[in-house]
Amino acid sequence: MDPLNQSPSYRLLCPHERYEKEKDIKRINIKGEAVPCRVIRSSHFISDAENEKTNHLYSHKYHKECVESPSIFHSSDHPKHPLQLVYFSEVLSKYCCSCKSSLKQFYYCFICDFSLHPVCARKPTPLTIDNQKRHEHTLKYFSRRKTTLVCDVCALVDDSDYLYVCLLCDFIVHKQCVNLPYVIKVSRHGHRLGFIPNISYKESTDCGLCHAKINGNYGGYYCTKGCLYALHSRCAMRNDVCDGKELEGEPEETYENNKMFEEIADGIIMHQSHQAHQMSLNKKFHDDNKHCQACRLPLYNEGNVYRCMQYCDFIIHESCAYIPRVKQFMLHVHPLILNICKSWFQCRKCGYFSCGFAYVCPIEGCYWTIDTLCAFVCEPFDHYSHPHPLFVTYGEDTYMRCSICQSSVYQPLNCVKCNFALCFKCATTPHEVRYEHDEHLLSFSYKENDRNWCEICEEYIIPKRGFYACNECGVTLHIVCLLGRDPQMRAGDTITFTEETLQFLSNTYSSRPLCKICRRRCPYKVKIETSRKNSLCSSHCYYKL
Repeated sequence: MDPLNQSPSYRLLCPHERYEKEKDIKRINIKGEAVPCRVIRSSHFISDAENEKTNHLYSHKYHKECVESPSIFHSSDHPKHPLQLVYFSEVLSKYCCSCKSSLKQFYYCFICDFSLHPVCARKPTPLTIDNQKRHEHTLKYFSRRKTTLVCDVCALVDDSDYLYVCLLCDFIVHKQCVNLPYVIKVSRHGHRLGFIPNISYKESTDCGLCHAKINGNYGGYYCTKGCLYALHSRCAMRNDVCDGKELEGEPEETYENNKMFEEIADGIIMHQSHQAHQMSLNKKFHDDNKHCQACRLPLYNEGNVYRCMQYCDFIIHESCAYIPRVKQFMLHVHPLILNICKSWFQCRKCGYFSCGFAYVCPIEGCYWTIDTLCAFVCEPFDHYSHPHPLFVTYGEDTYMRCSICQSSVYQPLNCVKCNFALCFKCATTPHEVRYEHDEHLLSFSYKENDRNWCEICEEYIIPKRGFYACNECGVTLHIVCLLGRDPQMRAGDTITFTEETLQFLSNTYSSRPLCKICRRRCPYKVKIETSRKNSLCSSHCYYKL
């Protein structure tokens, strides 16, 4: 065959290759910010001649629709303007107006700020919806424009979502609100909530999540047991609040035998964490050198504890002995199960490592683990550092700076009256502690002090970041200097990994080892010695090995 008469062969380009070929950059609106994206004008085919000039090393998987996307698409979801294929490489995300998924490559209308996933573009939105439970008449698709129409289910003006309307009843609903469940279980309240289309006959109440007023003329979720608790429809459907399952007609979950102990006699129990011996109640017990096996806090104050009757040094706070086997944490949709840890874990909220008790999610693929101190932080949360009650009003992707330690964390506690935010690490830091060179209890503070220097490291203290102070003697200490970087790990703890063993040892001698990572003398009360003969000052340094 004559090669001059042979037509060239082609192969498909992956989306990333198409993106790299393009130089035309335009800006799109992301949360009010103009962010650059690349306009894809090239074909999704490439000839053999061009193919020789490319370095195709990508092994990602793509939807068929994403690979075969034409550069211009005419969609019935947005008939007024053609849609342009664009590629977005920024950290911020643009969301599909149909499926609400996060997008990198998508179709976009620069005039209307309309975005559509290539898969959704090939599956046109139905023109009518019949949902007799939501509305008695057939709902008709309302072609999207910049509009101020309010959804009767969620009470929001969201022009990024599709609208369906009933012109007979003046009923308007977002596409994603049409099939919202009618009875749900949320993480923030002990009872189920039921959807009510409107309660205009009652006085309006505040949303239990965002704490804004609920407009009674629109739909919302209300406690089925008659509690004065309600949520906006969209607040109730947040990923950290509800799993979205319809529970109407389903029996409520009950947890039998939710206690972790068996009462043997008055003041004597057998706890599941220490099944070898019985434990007796000791009132007003205080020993600075001992700690609770559950929360890992030292026994500073004269409180009630359960102590092993065989004196094998197993002690647990009375309050920690009574914590339930199953716990609903306010920031996770699944009930958590109490786990008596045999190794260490890292708390998802405060970030501390611990060998104490942990609440873990039993759902496969859900890796939630928190310590008992964080598990019992609930709303409203009263903290001695702030005059107002604190709540968690922001979503799980919201990043904020703690007003005390200044660290940036996801979903902290926050004040709805001012800009105060509090991370879980600061929220669970003990209010009062002991210092071996002071006869009084030291209290947590973050107010200006005449002596703003630490007695241990002899460096300056920034008061607004928190410190411990003795009101009698004037002693001031950095929190980390007194508690260490691993305040829930104790001398004697041993952690075994597949290839290495870590020993937490007392570090109170005058000669202190040199940390292999930070190259300074280990300053804290507890040090780490590994089976490979490495000395480390904290778990933070261990994970840098």
